[in-house]
Amino acid sequence: MRSGETVHQMTNNINIRYGDRTITAEFPPGCRVKVVGRRPSEDPNESAILARAIAEPLGAPPLGDFLKGACSPLVVVNDGTRSTPTGRIMTELMPVLSQGPAWKVIVATGLHRAPSEPEMRHIFGDSMALVRDRVLIHNGNDDSSLTTVGSINGAVKVNRAVTEADRLVLINSVEPHFFAGFTGGRKSVLPGLAGHESIERSHAGAVTLAAAPLRVAGNPVREFIHKHTAFLDPARVWSIQVVLDREDRIASAYAGDLDKTFESACAAARKYYAVRLQRHYDLILSVVHPPLDINLYQAFKGWELSQIGVRDGGALIFTAPCSEGAGSSFYQKLCEMFPNESEWPGLEKRPYTMGLHKFVRTARAKARYRLMAVTDMPTAEVARYGFEAFSSLDDAIRTAVSHVGADADVLVVEDAAVTTLTYDDK
Repeated sequence: MRSGETVHQMTNNINIRYGDRTITAEFPPGCRVKVVGRRPSEDPNESAILARAIAEPLGAPPLGDFLKGACSPLVVVNDGTRSTPTGRIMTELMPVLSQGPAWKVIVATGLHRAPSEPEMRHIFGDSMALVRDRVLIHNGNDDSSLTTVGSINGAVKVNRAVTEADRLVLINSVEPHFFAGFTGGRKSVLPGLAGHESIERSHAGAVTLAAAPLRVAGNPVREFIHKHTAFLDPARVWSIQVVLDREDRIASAYAGDLDKTFESACAAARKYYAVRLQRHYDLILSVVHPPLDINLYQAFKGWELSQIGVRDGGALIFTAPCSEGAGSSFYQKLCEMFPNESEWPGLEKRPYTMGLHKFVRTARAKARYRLMAVTDMPTAEVARYGFEAFSSLDDAIRTAVSHVGADADVLVVEDAAVTTLTYDDK
């Protein structure tokens, strides 16, 4: 069985996740349907995997030694748009972390909104009571909370808490990312804890073809992040990078040196998230799972990581309830600024502003295949963002099949915002 491949379905009625419920995707009898997704873990004992990683750090001292003498350690965690098992990891760290009185935790939101109270409980789990009075929430638009770091040519603004801390502990999960190659690693700081203008600069390379999933070397976005986080002293950074399986269980974990843990986690993420294809498909159904189905801006990841698998002239449908609508305000403003889709391909040549890559990449996709969205949003609103919009999955499938043919080769991609299609063996 290839990486990420599930047991073949013997029916053309496929149950898929849609928000907090299950719906059925019904394909005509003549279609040949295959389902792929993330792989299950080979070791069900995720506590042991995590404990082993913490006990055997890569290129760094044990956590207790790392924190010895620290006066102001800061733990950096992801926000609610990631499935990172922060609470489970914090539970493992607490016996060591709690020995110091002044530690704090900061949620690396980048330019996302602050987590709601339910999201905070989801992020921290059983650790919520222990961390509640120590939590800071980053706000990339609050210039008063930022400080400039790096040389003149490489200067960026980051949350002042980063420079005031004498130790940093970064907690992250690593999965494929549609333009940064992978999540995790130094992304915790930039864009996670950076200011708006610095984040905007870090995203500028996303309009290029070199900004691609599973790609780190030669990726302009990753290169920007690495260059502009060079101010981080490796001796004061300790990292935990985990990779999750199809059930969001910890399948691999790495602790210690920031770059060594990230590199190891990227290799493991390929194993669990990348699905190698032998051919192209007429129709792809990309099923976006929570939490990345929360809005159109986040659900964008779902079709991006699947699109390599659709043939030229084919069709791709992505499903996401988008309970919070379009999402980021800058995405909405750009849509108002550039309502004419014929302008979108040329936006690649304009000075970059935050969110511009979404329109460039949407136009690039639509030049090759039909791009369709099934959401709970008003279809007229979804259509403004360049998607062929449907409120019914049945209607979307019917339209797509009429376009590609009743004997279509169909690929259903589960958890499509992280499951990544590839033709690469590496």
